[in-house]
Amino acid sequence: MDFLDKLVIPATTQHLSLLKIILVMSLLIFIPFFGMLMGGTAFSVIFNAYGRKMKNKLFIRFAKDVIDKLAINRFVGVGLGIIPLLAITFCYAQLLFEVKVIAVSLLFVATLFLAIAVNFIYSYQNTFQIESLIETFKGIVGIDKHELDKQLPEDVTNYEFDIMNTNSNSGLYGFVLLLVTALFFAGGITISQFSERYQDFQNIAQIFLSGATFVNFIFIIVLSAAITGSAILFFFFSWQGGMHDMDKEYSNFVKKIAGNMAFIGAALTPVVLFFSFYLTPNSALSGSVFIYTGLAFVSLLLLCNFLYAVIKNSDMKYIGAAFYLMILSCGFIIMKNQSAFGTANFKHLEAINLKAEELHKEKKSKTINTEGVNGEEIYTKICSACHSFDTKLVGPPYAQTVPAYNGDVKKLANYILDPTKKNPDYPPMPNPGLKPKEAAAVAQYLIDKVAGKK
Repeated sequence: MDFLDKLVIPATTQHLSLLKIILVMSLLIFIPFFGMLMGGTAFSVIFNAYGRKMKNKLFIRFAKDVIDKLAINRFVGVGLGIIPLLAITFCYAQLLFEVKVIAVSLLFVATLFLAIAVNFIYSYQNTFQIESLIETFKGIVGIDKHELDKQLPEDVTNYEFDIMNTNSNSGLYGFVLLLVTALFFAGGITISQFSERYQDFQNIAQIFLSGATFVNFIFIIVLSAAITGSAILFFFFSWQGGMHDMDKEYSNFVKKIAGNMAFIGAALTPVVLFFSFYLTPNSALSGSVFIYTGLAFVSLLLLCNFLYAVIKNSDMKYIGAAFYLMILSCGFIIMKNQSAFGTANFKHLEAINLKAEELHKEKKSKTINTEGVNGEEIYTKICSACHSFDTKLVGPPYAQTVPAYNGDVKKLANYILDPTKKNPDYPPMPNPGLKPKEAAAVAQYLIDKVAGKK
């Protein structure tokens, strides 16, 4: 995207290292939360729809609790979802500086879809709360529920009907938009590893028809199922002592549903990870990619063992370990992908570093060390007698003359040291009798002042 190209600059070696750290940290925040949000929304929408159809209060309660525990609130959705994905997008824009590939555009579009999805999901979450208030109102009136439904004003019953529709529609729209977000995210991350084929991926259709993109999209869905199941077990039974208002029936129900989903997702993840690894281009393979892939397989197998103990033996002490192993597995998978990206784009990143060094040298050539000299004081004592920044005095205003030097401190300092007549509308500037370091200091001050830095 053109506006992103204008915001990025070639990064030095130190900046590249910092960008990679920020990218990995953003992914470590985004991937687990996005997995919980997508899986939690799917769970909630399905059980909510089925519960209302079958008038099953257990299913409806589960739908409400899942979206409350996993989505948390709108601020968390922005802080752990939208902002990290935006950071990921800008990191890739920086790392793929001047590369003609639409990976960054796909990530930016994914961010936009996520922002819309978050709005729908938290609207869906809020309808449960409003519905609870209506039910509380019905309960405290002291009239039989069926009689109360007949006595309620039509506006109230219509509002309750609208809430029910909003509840189902917002959740469904949010989930669909999360799927679209996952597809664009998978496309952007996948294509960034195919450095030798960037010219082949110039439109969205080519990317979405790519087998590697499809496999990574399925991988995100399967991983989300494992994350969601593990997170439900963790937040319902382990975090801060678990939920204290669960009876035995509800507790067994949650354990069965979440445990099975976590185990199935964790068991399928290594299978899809293998296909994802198999489709990684040769130009992206390295020793670190093999190592992180192996560590991901090992951690996922350990996760399956812990989940099996929870499901079969009801050994709840392993729930916390299972959740943290899930996060660790995500970390290994992220490092595997970032190692593949770094290997595939090694030559390009070297070229960025060289260009950054050239720009740094060019910028340094335009500056002079002015330590120990105060340019503002020199301006006040000498220059201000004839010049102002925005008003015509004896000489022209600096707002008109200084921009012509384009930030070149040396060039402006040389003119101050040896001034010549340039504008026939003004008298020639006398030599102020400054030393080179003083001229450089006042030149730096004038450039910064006109640029708004002072």
